[in-house]
This record gives sequence, structure tokens and C-alpha cells, in this order.
Amino acid sequence: MVLYAIVSSLDTILNILVWIVLLRAIMSWFGPDPRSSGGEVYYRILNVLFQLTEPMLQPLRQFLPTGGMGIDFTPLILLLILQFLRQLIWSLV
Repeated sequence: MVLYAIVSSLDTILNILVWIVLLRAIMSWFGPDPRSSGGEVYYRILNVLFQLTEPMLQPLRQFLPTGGMGIDFTPLILLLILQFLRQLIWSLV
């Protein structure tokens, strides 16, 4: 019973991280005018997402450089790792 609660809590945390990484990736595709009324809020949210995800993404960038393509695949790799961890913790129950 206690193990299930711990695993469920870890799964919830990992699921929240998945959504944060997805949101950051999607928001990075758009860039509203910072002078507009919504632009300031947009960049504040993006800054918070950056601060939450960058500590997890930066180590991956050392192993997966963009190679001049301009496409950053590290969020995709991080999503795969998080999904793997979710499956791994549920296999312990």
C-alpha cells in the first residue's frame, strides 16, 4: 500500500515534468512581440519553463549537439527518458 502511494506520487511528478517539457517545446516555436500586452506574460512563462527544464536538458546537449542544423532534439530525448522512468517505476509494483 505504501509502495503504491510512493510509485503513484513519483509517476505524478514525472507526468508533470513531461507536460512542462512539452509546453516549453511548443512555446519555443512561437515568439509574440514583447511590446504587446501578451508578449510580456508569454516571456515570463517561458522563462519559468526554461528555469525548470534547462537543468535536465543541458546535460543531454553535451551528448547530442545540434550539429549546425538548428534543431534541438534534447526535449524529445528527455521525454523518452521520462516515459521510460514512468514505466520502470510501475514495473516495481
